[in-house]
Amino acid sequence: MKKFMFAACAALMSLTMSAQQNTHAVKANPLGFFVGQYQFGYEHALNDNFSVQLSAGFIGGTSEGTVSVDSVQVSSETFKKTGFIAIPEVRWYPGGSACEGFYIAALGRFRSATTVDETDDVILERSANGGAVVLGYQKANDGYMVDFFIGPQYKSVSSAGSLEEASSFFTSDNPMGVRLGVNVGFGW
Repeated sequence: MKKFMFAACAALMSLTMSAQQNTHAVKANPLGFFVGQYQFGYEHALNDNFSVQLSAGFIGGTSEGTVSVDSVQVSSETFKKTGFIAIPEVRWYPGGSACEGFYIAALGRFRSATTVDETDDVILERSANGGAVVLGYQKANDGYMVDFFIGPQYKSVSSAGSLEEASSFFTSDNPMGVRLGVNVGFGW
């Protein structure tokens, strides 16, 4: 009977100890909200060192743009953009505490957006697909999560249409770039 009680106490203690570590996290990218990219993610620990994450969202909003014909500016108008983004990711936590601490991640990135004018005619169709390797750190505090990451990315961009998007950090057609961001959310 003593052996059974000892085994039951040991099992209960191990369950209690493992329950203190977050093995799930739901997060959002607050920086994306400023550029019309509404993205949410779910991370799940597979074991002590590895987790998988899927981030997905939609692209929406209006912007100013320049319509051009044969590289000659014709007019400046307001446009509506819609689309989606999906980012599957595998994370390795070398410290042995998946979903918390320092990590190295490999990810794919699939983004597609369509821009229409005021009469709903398609002005630009743009897709960017690629991958990245990032270094990151995820901090958990009372169930709240903050996730910072940075690393090199490669993407293949294709676009068709008459809209010349303003060149910026977020719409660059350069295949090499930097993936940098922060996610916030909660874990359990």
